[in-house]
Amino acid sequence: MKTTTAPQPRSPHDRAHLRRDAGLIGLVGLGHMTSHFSQLLLAPLFPWLKDALHVGYAELGFLMTVFFTVSCVVQFVSGFVVDRVGPRPILFGGLALIGLAAFGFSISTSYWMMAGFSVLAGLGNGVFHPVDYTLLNRKVSPARLGHAYSVHGITGSLGWALAPALLVPLTLAFSWRVALACAGVLIFSVLVVLLFNRDRLTLKV
Repeated sequence: MKTTTAPQPRSPHDRAHLRRDAGLIGLVGLGHMTSHFSQLLLAPLFPWLKDALHVGYAELGFLMTVFFTVSCVVQFVSGFVVDRVGPRPILFGGLALIGLAAFGFSISTSYWMMAGFSVLAGLGNGVFHPVDYTLLNRKVSPARLGHAYSVHGITGSLGWALAPALLVPLTLAFSWRVALACAGVLIFSVLVVLLFNRDRLTLKV
């Protein structure tokens, strides 16, 4: 006669690990969403920026080229920096840079000012993947890594969706400058949330 063993209830220790993993995944996802949000700060506003800056869509598109080229280079370099100093200060620095870039965009009076702040935004955006994957791989339980990567990808897509959904209505209601300033406020608000939860973003156990 076969006997079966009833499944054991989860221990408080398991629940504590679940809360810890969920909290970290949420914080990393919030930062990743902000990164993707920053990637579309300008593109939804091209119809207004075209007239304000007296340039064509090709010139505006080149701002995106500048942004992503800088991000690509920084992403490569920041991987080594994260390995040396840890992910937390790099994450905070990246958020601060894209927040400053958003405010910079909002006060720009020329195409070349926009180009300069595109470089700044690219510097900030380039740090997120090295930071995020370091935190997830080092701190999330192996059994939940699949969920962690799923949330990471979803939050990035949500950031892309949020940018036009927020910036275009604000531009229609007020102006593109107000919209970009509000984006800066949102980015720094995320930075504040992460600063308050900074103990969860360290590699120290």
